[in-house]
Amino acid sequence: MRLQLPLFALAAALAAPATFAQDARAGGAPLAPDALFARVSPSVWVVQASDAQGKVLATGSAVATGPGTAVTSCKLLAKASAVVLRRDNVSYGAVLEHPDVERDLCQLRIANLVSPTLGVVPTGALQVGMPLYVIGSPRGRELTLGISMLGGVRRNAAGALESLQLATPTEAGLAGAGLFDAQGRLVGLVAGSAPATLAMPAAWIAELPTRGQRAIERLASQPAPASVSLQRPSLVEYQLHDRLTNTYRKVIYRADTATTSEDRLSFNNGGWIEKPGGEVIGVTTAVGGEFDSVMPPGGWARPTLEQDAAWATEYDATMGGTRIKMDLRAHVVDDAATLPVNGREMKVVKIDYRGHTQRFANAGAWSGNQYGTYRASVWFSPELGRVVRFEVQTRGGASGGAFQVSEVLELVSIR
Repeated sequence: MRLQLPLFALAAALAAPATFAQDARAGGAPLAPDALFARVSPSVWVVQASDAQGKVLATGSAVATGPGTAVTSCKLLAKASAVVLRRDNVSYGAVLEHPDVERDLCQLRIANLVSPTLGVVPTGALQVGMPLYVIGSPRGRELTLGISMLGGVRRNAAGALESLQLATPTEAGLAGAGLFDAQGRLVGLVAGSAPATLAMPAAWIAELPTRGQRAIERLASQPAPASVSLQRPSLVEYQLHDRLTNTYRKVIYRADTATTSEDRLSFNNGGWIEKPGGEVIGVTTAVGGEFDSVMPPGGWARPTLEQDAAWATEYDATMGGTRIKMDLRAHVVDDAATLPVNGREMKVVKIDYRGHTQRFANAGAWSGNQYGTYRASVWFSPELGRVVRFEVQTRGGASGGAFQVSEVLELVSIR
């Protein structure tokens, strides 16, 4: 299977829909939390979406609703070429069957998956204040149990159900996790977009075959979009804001067609060279200010960026006649953030850099005490394979060696 934007491009080729059996029983005696977890946790899986090169684009949770089927947040599947469900040492390949992007609810078909049919709490049985048990895989870690309650039932002006409101925010990275009532019936799934207090009603699952087919038919009636690879652009434009002088200027990276190949992209006559996906091979011209001048080896991001990931980097650079020494500690503070980019909300990973820098003009030898503290924040888009925002503040040195930088670099467009 090959999933690409639009999310459900190949769903029309899949098999006929299976029927989802909805359990509308009143419930029964409440289960103790440990007994409830033991009963329903076998239906909760880690879902992992990857691109054509095997790079992981997103991880979250999926809930198996019956033999061979599971549901999850559509946002976790965006631009994926492969989807896998895994738990412990077991993994299954999955294909998209019924997409409902409007509601952020997608059903997967998983061959050979053996799973009981979950009971579902019908819409009419939803009661504000009812206890909810959140079972999922935060950021790919397997099976945690959290306790909340139904804080509200959101409806639109016509009275149609829009979403469920949780009384407390869920742990970060729980998109697609299951919400269960005290009897172990499925109430909903944690939504894939902020805020982390919204959920999709499980009663919507019964409507997936019909709504998914309509979505496929709408897609089929639209003209095919032009083939554009955002990770192999011809031009990348940023805006650089110097906060010290309050001035703005354009920063352009223009692709060098003659020297660009399958395994590398060259910009600005070789001044910037990278691999598809964002790994930086080399920077020799600092058109982007501090962002270029002190670029760490490989770039400001890494291939694997999970919550709480941390690393240290120490390196030297000489750019624009200044010799620079960097000693930094990096920390992923949020791997499920969003940021508006050219009018579109994009999923980004925020990385904070903290440490020290030492700088000498005229590429001089290391001497004296020209140190300064260094603070930078990076917002990296895995989808685009590049940084979409960069903020930095540093100052230090003394006398003729004093330095100060306060800049913000923001992505404007890719074409």
